[in-house]
Amino acid sequence: MKRYRKTRVLNDRNNERYLSTRTYKPIPKQDTDVYIIGKIGQTLITLANSYYNDVDMWWVIATANPGCFEGGVHLKVGKEYRIPTDLSVVGLDIVSQGTSGGGGGGY
Repeated sequence: MKRYRKTRVLNDRNNERYLSTRTYKPIPKQDTDVYIIGKIGQTLITLANSYYNDVDMWWVIATANPGCFEGGVHLKVGKEYRIPTDLSVVGLDIVSQGTSGGGGGGY
């Protein structure tokens, strides 16, 4: 996964390998953000694929919606989620070309 390429690999006291924890800065709200309502079967991964054409970008949506994905990737049905479309605010030179008006590509 591309997002882990700069993550340090550490060893615990039993010499087991694990990835260091990474904390992302909050993503500010913008006029270009898209808001969707969660539907059955939607996940962070399906949204990342629909909006960014890259399943590894799920963390952007999770970061934009703090507290919504505590240990899971599934969206809650009926809950509103924010999808940042201009990713220059997170240091990525990408503008979403994904779906609009509900998103998720029919998932």
